[in-house]
Amino acid sequence: MQREPTSISIVTLNWNGLTDTLECLSSVEKLTYPNVRTIVVDNASSDNQADTIEKAFPNVVVLRQSENLGFCGGCNVGIRYALENGADYVMLLNNDAIVTPDLVDKLLEGVAKVGNFGAASPIILEHEIPNNISYSDAKWDTAKARLRLTEPGVRLEDVSSREPYTSEFANGCCLLAPSDVFRREGLLDERYFAYHDEAEWCARVRRHGYESYVIPNALVYHKGSGSTPGLVSTYLLTRNKMLWMKENLPFRERIKSYPYLAKEVVWHLSNLAGLTHALYSKQHSRALLQGYIDYFCGRFYKWNKRTEKLIFPNKPSADIESTRV
Repeated sequence: MQREPTSISIVTLNWNGLTDTLECLSSVEKLTYPNVRTIVVDNASSDNQADTIEKAFPNVVVLRQSENLGFCGGCNVGIRYALENGADYVMLLNNDAIVTPDLVDKLLEGVAKVGNFGAASPIILEHEIPNNISYSDAKWDTAKARLRLTEPGVRLEDVSSREPYTSEFANGCCLLAPSDVFRREGLLDERYFAYHDEAEWCARVRRHGYESYVIPNALVYHKGSGSTPGLVSTYLLTRNKMLWMKENLPFRERIKSYPYLAKEVVWHLSNLAGLTHALYSKQHSRALLQGYIDYFCGRFYKWNKRTEKLIFPNKPSADIESTRV
């Protein structure tokens, strides 16, 4: 009796991003791999978007949530569903990503060649400028306290013919992981809400012997790759990088970031006071500084109402921008 192909559950989130989600699902529908289940977690979108998705793609599982759980919480809902329904692998996929038809085939072929596989990502290209690589090998840049997602100047032809190689982190835009690793090591840390969460998960599983890999002949196109960070993402990136460093870097490494962090804080305080030639708006500086404040005050998960009012003093909640989560 022929064994059924390895089962893959693809988890993607929708939060008021219907156009992107429908385009993403259209590309997923063209995947050539035969055993894929697609799960959309709707994070309390408006205008009956979950119903629209269900009607457009009747074979997709739509899991409706009563509030926006963020990237981490929403993904965890989808991951739990996948595990409960027997998936061998789970793939996290951003709703603003477009997959190539052979993506799953290439990823599975790639991970079959490596050992201690904990997570894997394809090469991620900018949707609007397809020759631009936005992810090829993630590393933590201690000097600037940030994740660096690709080497400067790297070209697709430089990496596409390589064998699978290790990276410090897979990329949450498209991340494939064995279900057993999620069962053993746990799901995404919901304190992060969004951003740096996959870096935390990859660091966590690496401590238990699992590696993250890049499969360079697998490709995904990402619309969000080249976008300028908004105010909420600026806040979350700032808060979460501090949390990530505290829990994943020894003190002797963290202190190498302190000169840059101090300079960043001073510059944005000066910007708020009108003492600098503004490269960023005062709202941007306020969001960044609030990220530091909430980190030191231990305020994680989704931002609270107080933080929301500080970042957006003149905007009603309904106008607050989407963070693509």
